[in-house]
Amino acid sequence: MPRAWTLPSFVAVLAVLSLLTPGAEAQKKKRTDPANCTWCKNDPQLLAAAGIVSHGPFPFGKKGSDSAKVDELLSTADIYWIESANYRVGFAAGPMKVRREEKKKVMEELARLKVALPAVAVEEAALDEWQRLHLYAQRLEDLYLRFGELAGTKGMVFAPGRSGSAGGYMGEGPFMGMKEKYEILVLPNEVAQKDFLVEHAGLQVTRTQRWHYTDRGAIAAILHIRQAKLREDSALHAHLGAQMAHNLFDGLKSYNYDTPIWIHSGLAHHMEREIDPLHNSFDADEGSTFETTSKTNWKAEVYKLVAANQAPRMAELVSLKNYGELKLPAHFATWSMVEYLATEKPEALAKFIQGLKSNLDERGLPTGANLPDWHRKQFLECLGMNYNQFDEAWRQYVSTRYRHNPKKDDPAQPTGPTGPGGLPLRPGG
Repeated sequence: MPRAWTLPSFVAVLAVLSLLTPGAEAQKKKRTDPANCTWCKNDPQLLAAAGIVSHGPFPFGKKGSDSAKVDELLSTADIYWIESANYRVGFAAGPMKVRREEKKKVMEELARLKVALPAVAVEEAALDEWQRLHLYAQRLEDLYLRFGELAGTKGMVFAPGRSGSAGGYMGEGPFMGMKEKYEILVLPNEVAQKDFLVEHAGLQVTRTQRWHYTDRGAIAAILHIRQAKLREDSALHAHLGAQMAHNLFDGLKSYNYDTPIWIHSGLAHHMEREIDPLHNSFDADEGSTFETTSKTNWKAEVYKLVAANQAPRMAELVSLKNYGELKLPAHFATWSMVEYLATEKPEALAKFIQGLKSNLDERGLPTGANLPDWHRKQFLECLGMNYNQFDEAWRQYVSTRYRHNPKKDDPAQPTGPTGPGGLPLRPGG
């Protein structure tokens, strides 16, 4: 028979817990104290050499908040903080073992880190929380550079403040046009994610959420690792690739209006699958269902669609109003279309991406007016094709380049459950 709780015993337990809690909090602070960072020990010279600004505290989340306040809010989560050239990151995904199939990739990444951080051991079998934090800071900066390559931002100056019509509008700040650095928060479970989002965005969602803090000029991605396979490092890395494709495209020249869903989807899939084609993320609007797949050989799927004359056409894709309308053929096609442009017409793609974010009014300031017409105009001017001509050129590319791909996924490659879902960027104050 279960033992009954009496009031005195209950009070005694509370007293014991009250004694234990400060100790537990002290242990947490010790674990997450930057002085205990395995590689840098919070040494200013090592941080600077590695391109790291600090391990915090720094502004994060809603206006008036910072990383220390987030620690207080999420007291049960061990969050490790880092600020790099273009990011502010909170990371609570825990340590990782380096899997055999990822060893070569991780060793190459660690060799780069070792240049500035001599304590790095290139053949680490496992990474603790601090080591993994530094690794992800490097990976995120790599994603920043990769998007810059796709968007042709090399040599561009994103000066703070509005430049207006005199010098051409380049956004509101130095981070590809955003005032503040891009923010990433990786949490251990959906409870922590809900607690954060309720406080900082007024939301209760369990999928990855992209959020625009309009009063700060910052764009964030908030996620937890209990989604799909995000506890696997390769899946988490790839998922962040997709989220940063979305956020960097939205932030380019500042986030002033929404751009077409098809190019968002294509860029996100492209950057994610460059990291690892075994893991794919799929967006949907809040409350809507979304189609996903565990298939990894998307070239074969696109080839079948084109061969059967069932591939979506650009005129259809441009008309999509929300992510819930993206069906699997559209996911496959938008990825392939961006791959085609990035491979065959990289300069034209960069010009097109820039053009979509340059819809300005008579004062030289951004406007979301007449976006379908603006898209059509940029398509023709930047890519040198109308929609029908693009469809034909892309289909020819697929028929030629994808012909010899296997029709089925390689059985040696794990397909696993479907990928995590994401929610589109939403504004907040």
